[in-house]
Amino acid sequence: MRKGGWWLALGMFSASALATCPDWPPARGRQETSRLHQQIVAWKEAYWRQGASGVSDDVYDQLTLRLAQWRQCFPGATPEGDDLPPPTGDARHPVAHTGVRKLADEDSVARWMKNKSDLWIQPKVDGVAVTLVYRQGRLVQAISRGDGLRGEAWTARARQIPALAKVMTGELADSVLLGELFLRRDGHVQQQAGG
Repeated sequence: MRKGGWWLALGMFSASALATCPDWPPARGRQETSRLHQQIVAWKEAYWRQGASGVSDDVYDQLTLRLAQWRQCFPGATPEGDDLPPPTGDARHPVAHTGVRKLADEDSVARWMKNKSDLWIQPKVDGVAVTLVYRQGRLVQAISRGDGLRGEAWTARARQIPALAKVMTGELADSVLLGELFLRRDGHVQQQAGG
């Protein structure tokens, strides 16, 4: 990752700045938009190809929104796509692994939760999205998220993770679970700074 990316990330957090276009000449607007686009592509490439997260999810999401807004302010500054499709594999997901849409604020979450009584809420963790398939109580398949329809077969490696249940009973004996695998560490930076 380029070292210059951090100054870029740190200088862009004003929520009010998201509402209006920067007061830049068109040439500078295109240049700044292009620079932000390149940084986001670099982070995404590091994430998909190396499993490295160079920035927190929150920062990534804010800067992705910023890029979309700047693209409206400075049309044609960058390609509309992100230049990097997610990796796919040969293993087909039994259920599409689509992820969830993020809500903007606490009021949006409260409206979404209203009239729902059977919710399971847990702290946000940054992990690796995976589909786990259990048949007759046994873990038979672990699949990376990939493009949401196909991913890489991770079953052999998943079986080596001590904390991952290899056997399920009861209602979960024949189930498909979509979630995230994460490594728990004492004193990890996310414990203090979130992520």
